[in-house]
Amino acid sequence: MSNEEIMQAVKPAVCAQLKSPASAQFPVDLISIVGDESRGYHIEGYVDSQNSYGAMIRNDFTAEVAIENGFPVVKSSSVGAKANKARAKEFGINYLAITIFTFAMGALLYFIISAMVGL
Repeated sequence: MSNEEIMQAVKPAVCAQLKSPASAQFPVDLISIVGDESRGYHIEGYVDSQNSYGAMIRNDFTAEVAIENGFPVVKSSSVGAKANKARAKEFGINYLAITIFTFAMGALLYFIISAMVGL
């Protein structure tokens, strides 16, 4: 079973869960298909589509596909942002770094302006 045949079955199942299915774009290089015909396939990847405001957003998707009578059949699929520890930690570190940088630059700017004005 080729990856293209598997994705032909997965795309409609994933698109059915989107706000704007017609705008769906599947970045091929960001899709992982693991498994075989006897055990089935596990698919993970990203889909870009418009939200209710018309902005393009990226969502994670997963799907489980079984092969029945030689054809791929989607057993389950889900679309949504994955809130995992790595992403949360990365966000927290970035937020903290930006906050510290902002305070440091604000203090530096304060001292420079104070020196120029003669306070």
